[in-house]
Amino acid sequence: MTGPKPSEDQHWSPFSTSQAKWAWGLLAVFAIIYFGVAVLTSAEFADLAATEVVLGLPLGFVLGMGLIVAGLIITRIYLSKFEG
Repeated sequence: MTGPKPSEDQHWSPFSTSQAKWAWGLLAVFAIIYFGVAVLTSAEFADLAATEVVLGLPLGFVLGMGLIVAGLIITRIYLSKFEG
C-alpha cells in the first residue's frame, strides 16, 4: 500500500463528518418513532391499539401508517441532503 499512513493519534469515528452526524441523527429519529409505535401496538397495550380514533380506524393502524409516512419523509430528507 502506498497511501498515507494515519497517525496513531487518529482513530475512526462514526461521527467523523457532518454527513455522518446527519445520517446517525435521522436513524435515531426513525428508531425512536419505530420503537414507540412498536411498544404502543404490543400485547401490553392491545386495548389502546384497538381504540378507534379516526374514521373508525384503530390507533394501531393509524400509527402503522404514520410510521410508513415518517420513513418516507426521513428517507426524502436523507436523499435531498446527500444527493445534491
